[in-house]
Amino acid sequence: MSKSCELKAANGVLAHCDEERCVYWRVVDHLDLAAPVNGCAVQYFELLGEDGAPVASWLLSVKERVEGVEQQRDE
Repeated sequence: MSKSCELKAANGVLAHCDEERCVYWRVVDHLDLAAPVNGCAVQYFELLGEDGAPVASWLLSVKERVEGVEQQRDE
């Protein structure tokens, strides 16, 4: 069963986590860490903090822009 997306939840949207299709999930794959990590960069770096709504809104807008560019590139 898929888990929910914390980034979208902080924006008031209930949605499942896109995992490998999400830009923030893929970011963790490119970190030079001693132990490989598979997961969400938003969670890994604890970017949402106590009141994550303002940061979550900005991060979600970045995600949507990146995904839009990727979609145009793939067409």
